[in-house]
Amino acid sequence: MEDVYEPLERYDTEFQAKFDRLSQELFDRLVAASGVDATSNAKTIAELRQLESRLGAAQGRRRLWQCLLAAAILAIIFSALVCVFAYQDLQNLPEGVSSTNGILLFLGGLAGAILSIVLLYKVVYANYRRIAATIETLQTHISQKTAEAWEQMAPLNQLYDWDMSAKLIAQTVPRIQLDPYFTVQRLQELQQHFGWDGSSNDRSSVLFAQSGSINDNPFVFGHLRKMQWGEKTYTGSKQISWTERVRDSKGNYYSVRRYETLVARVTKPIPLYHEEKFLLYGNEAAPRLTFSRQPSKLSGSDGGIIDSLRKKHTLKKLQDFSRNLEDESQYTLMGNHDFEVLFHATDRNDEIEFRLLFTPLAQTQMLKILQDRKIGFGDDFSFVKQRKLNFIYPQHLNNVDLDTDPKKFAHYDLVQARAFFLRTQAEYFKAVYFSLAPLLSIPLYQQTRTRASIYADQSARQASFWEHEAQANYHGEQHFQHPQCITHSILKTRCLSQDDGLSAIAVTASGYKGITRTDYQNILGGDGHIHRVDV
Repeated sequence: MEDVYEPLERYDTEFQAKFDRLSQELFDRLVAASGVDATSNAKTIAELRQLESRLGAAQGRRRLWQCLLAAAILAIIFSALVCVFAYQDLQNLPEGVSSTNGILLFLGGLAGAILSIVLLYKVVYANYRRIAATIETLQTHISQKTAEAWEQMAPLNQLYDWDMSAKLIAQTVPRIQLDPYFTVQRLQELQQHFGWDGSSNDRSSVLFAQSGSINDNPFVFGHLRKMQWGEKTYTGSKQISWTERVRDSKGNYYSVRRYETLVARVTKPIPLYHEEKFLLYGNEAAPRLTFSRQPSKLSGSDGGIIDSLRKKHTLKKLQDFSRNLEDESQYTLMGNHDFEVLFHATDRNDEIEFRLLFTPLAQTQMLKILQDRKIGFGDDFSFVKQRKLNFIYPQHLNNVDLDTDPKKFAHYDLVQARAFFLRTQAEYFKAVYFSLAPLLSIPLYQQTRTRASIYADQSARQASFWEHEAQANYHGEQHFQHPQCITHSILKTRCLSQDDGLSAIAVTASGYKGITRTDYQNILGGDGHIHRVDV
């Protein structure tokens, strides 16, 4: 297999188009295997869209008749009020006195009411009922036509599987292999040969895990939900008032009523939940080296005067730091100043191993990734190396669903299903590839093969607890949490038994219920007294 030393250029000129082509071919094979008739589905969808268009037009007409219905009811009410007022005026006239205007007003109101009632019942309400019946009929036909479309697509919807994306990536970039699931063997490899703790404490739960390898060097995409204790401030208030004697400019005393709002604040601990996505990669190259770097605001700049001055200022600080012999840092500035300014790994502990890792080729390729503004995601990642372990925290993963659940591809419209399938697969590949790109830009990582994998035991592999927690969270925390829980639940798993490829897994959900409590503070008011304010 060919190594990938120029990840940005290879994606732009080769991998992106290749992946799109393979995705289209895979979808075409699935359609052919399913036996879905594209012509019949297109006809059904066209009929469905026509029905939906007619429904929209009918609903518009119904809104018009609803307005006319309301207007007719208001006309009836207005006419009735005219009759009532005219009748009252006629009743209040002196005996033997008649009012032609009052009689005409009463008769006009009565005629208006009768006419409005006739129009309401014979025209407005009749048309409203007719439109309502038409809408109900259209909705029934739409439901039937939608069910027909789903039935047509059912054979295809059943063919999607969890491994489609992994197989497409492996065909596109053979160096990248994704595992069907995160195995105990892969977990033990990372723990025993690379020093990863690998444990997930009681305050974190695995939402998703995707393991794999680059030239037999293992990696894991992780998505965790974590709980940590924070603080929340609660407030309460109390209104107080008192009377003061005030003296005016003439020496006269008078009473003034004073008002004040006393506010009490109480800070209490509260569980806070957040999610974290990361990439963990194990490699035995440069086994003593540690460093960290964060995304730089100077990456991808437009090269203007201000950016140039900022880069020069940063470089000057790095030069001064490199010349400082009084601290314990062994940092020595390399010749590629652009790389030093943008990568900015000033806390590295071993200059020899750092240079062994970041050769001129690696520096050049890393700079291309950092300065890219069109192809990938640019400088959006943190990079932490802890001896044999590498942690990448790409920001773009926060906007991408790494879950390859085949259910999300199910659709009743073949055209839309194809578009969604191709778009989703392309987004997944781009997210995964550019998370790995900083590692691919380092030639030594691909040239170093893990000794453990060369002699790896290929016996039956079992799913690790990371996979168990991910599956539990996939089914939903609501199925495991206590009925009184008002927070997220941290799901932890324990394997009870394994037999014939089947595992019995116990899931424990840990969350918090809410209890209303009242605290108080004593606050000195403007009246000179201490007041208890409940919170």
